[in-house]
Amino acid sequence: MRADPASVPASARIPLSLSLAAVLIAAGCSDAGKAETSDPPTAKGGGGARPSSAQPAGKYVREGWFGGGTSGLHARLEIKAVERQAAKSVVRYSVTSLDTAAKSVPMPLSVIDPVGREFYRAAAAAGGDQFPPGATRELVAEIPPLPPTVQQVTVLTPGTTGEFTGIPVTSGGAGGGSPQNTPGGVPGGVPGVPGSGGSTGTGGSGAPAGYLAAAPNPSPSPSVSSSVSVSSAPSGMPTMPGTGSSPGMPVDLYDITEGEIKDVTSSGSDVTVNLRTDVLFASDSAKLSGNAKSVLDEAAREIKEKADPARRPLTFNGHTDSKGSDSYNLKLSRDRAETVMKELKNRLGDSYKYSAHGRGEAELIAKEGGADDAKARARNRRVEITYDVRQQTPGTSGTSTAPADGRGGTASPAAFRAQDGTKVASRYGRFGADKRRLDVKPFYRDGAYIVGVFDIVDEGPGQTPPNAAYAHKDYPGGIFTSFSILAPNGKDVFRAVRVGPASAGGTATYVASGSASYRTGVNEPVRVVVYMPAPPGNTSSVVFDGGPFGKVNSVPVS
Repeated sequence: MRADPASVPASARIPLSLSLAAVLIAAGCSDAGKAETSDPPTAKGGGGARPSSAQPAGKYVREGWFGGGTSGLHARLEIKAVERQAAKSVVRYSVTSLDTAAKSVPMPLSVIDPVGREFYRAAAAAGGDQFPPGATRELVAEIPPLPPTVQQVTVLTPGTTGEFTGIPVTSGGAGGGSPQNTPGGVPGGVPGVPGSGGSTGTGGSGAPAGYLAAAPNPSPSPSVSSSVSVSSAPSGMPTMPGTGSSPGMPVDLYDITEGEIKDVTSSGSDVTVNLRTDVLFASDSAKLSGNAKSVLDEAAREIKEKADPARRPLTFNGHTDSKGSDSYNLKLSRDRAETVMKELKNRLGDSYKYSAHGRGEAELIAKEGGADDAKARARNRRVEITYDVRQQTPGTSGTSTAPADGRGGTASPAAFRAQDGTKVASRYGRFGADKRRLDVKPFYRDGAYIVGVFDIVDEGPGQTPPNAAYAHKDYPGGIFTSFSILAPNGKDVFRAVRVGPASAGGTATYVASGSASYRTGVNEPVRVVVYMPAPPGNTSSVVFDGGPFGKVNSVPVS
């Protein structure tokens, strides 16, 4: 069972504004363009995601590209073990250089529990790891302790080798954490996380690496090996809470969904429901409309089912769009919040505590003034209800997950996938004079999430810029937040999986590739992965919206 955040000392909590490299998405402007849907030519270059049929039996191995541009490293990464130890857990992994030149590239990683919806960041150390040609580095990353109920996890690795699903958690010894010198004089680099804030995912020495998966291609035995462990953080980067190398607490993962009546952001700890005031009230009024009863009845049912009355009060915050004066909007938002609070108190009774506030136009969630101005203003006009979730005593939830907020049925962590499926469809996007292709692979289920798998191929004439991004304007901090899914015939948009609560200013990090530019040349495919909340039910296909690349109907989900 997750620890009550109120009972955890402040020194043992992970900062909520972390830029978490092995899973997050780098910040940057959306590199949007016009979508096309014509059939693509075959890529001519070798891709970082091209699988090999020579995958060793029982091995968790992939080959891929790390860093970016001419300084990028071609290497094979293998997950050796995830072990529980006394006050921490560790991930043991190796990286073998397949390159022809020595490269210095960071090799951060992190772990998610896709059933419990938790993120485990590895402690970090300064500098990139040095990789001579043919050398293997044996690495050890320390993460916060995994609960006994967690039996399998997904390890998020950098570059195009990203998500290693279905890795078993075993019991290990208390050792394995001391750095050792490399026999060949290679510095003992440590898996880490790039600096916080607006990382661009550009790769190279000291650059953010992000996380993602590529395909296997075993190579000859390495000639140099070394062992390192994680102990400290580079200057300017958030450190793991606690003293010394002791890992801190895990961070909640938040599902983001958008609907016609409400938007929902939810984790295993708390839920925020944004009820659209256009459904609840007439314009410029705090008097409930005829449509409000059914909406509030449903809201009360969900709160009664999920909310913990023993924890913080049910909080009601009213919001407006930017039209009107500050004073008018503040009063209107407060009146609407109090109206909704009163109605739900009538339905829920006195077992809960209640709190209502008006925010006016101070906290917009959608950017107004664009081509979708009316839609953005409608999202901003809302009454926001926030509550803490009633915690369940853990049972065997390490192997399957009950529906997450009513979503998805019972689902297990995905088994490890050495290869992607056959391409489902291709879509094009125009980015200035340049053209890029998005090859959509079959999606799959990993616990509470659907994993979208893609190759992005630059078709020229220019190279992909190192800070290429496909972000949605309302979700800053993410590279792929314009990507989303819908259930067949559904209207709710399942947008993204965010790491931790939203920070001031709205910039956040998401479970997806940390870069779209691990390779930048023409006809060099780059494999990327995006985690999205699973829709309700055990859906076997989804509608995929690729933002600037366009939509694909009936993408299979296994």
